[in-house]
Amino acid sequence: MPISVLIPDILAISLFAVAVFIAVRALYLYFRARNPRLFILGLSMALIALTAAADFVGSNVTSVSLNTDWFLYIGQSVSFLFILLSLVASSEEYLRKLMRWHIALSLLALVLLLLAPVLPDFPNPAVTRTLLSGSRGLLCFIIFFYYVSAFMKKETRFSLLMSLSFLLISFGYFTIVTQYSFPSSQGVFLDNAGDVIRLLGLITLFGAVVTG
Repeated sequence: MPISVLIPDILAISLFAVAVFIAVRALYLYFRARNPRLFILGLSMALIALTAAADFVGSNVTSVSLNTDWFLYIGQSVSFLFILLSLVASSEEYLRKLMRWHIALSLLALVLLLLAPVLPDFPNPAVTRTLLSGSRGLLCFIIFFYYVSAFMKKETRFSLLMSLSFLLISFGYFTIVTQYSFPSSQGVFLDNAGDVIRLLGLITLFGAVVTG
């Protein structure tokens, strides 16, 4: 298998595994503590794990045409959006409503996965991918500031690790965006580098969930 194919596959599998670990841990803690933010984090990471799996399958299955990019970009954007919204307010009623909306929109995102065999390609792919990847990076960067603010107030290890994790994840997405401004060979390197940075961010996020 060529190294240009092997590296993305390893990264996709790694991203899937780490996201699954975070999802399982967060949902386990939710069922013990009933903290809605943990549920939202767990569901978000579960959806991100599915996007990584779909990306892997879409890249390796050649017997049928699968356009998993719609699910990949929109599913991850929905996940990070609800993590951000869960930090905006802390009332129980607000978070419970947010959980219901999160479940509904996550199910709608899964429809994009089911429709992968018939979905068209992105219109003007470079622009569309830039906007969608940039939106994911922006959402994570805003989440980073929320956790920085929390750390400034209480200086907990959890908020420190969470802020670091989302800084890395946002930087990873912004690195991926830059690939569309370079030739294909450099673009592949930037895409892989962005995935490595995102993986480091997810590992840091897992550490925050486990130790927090």
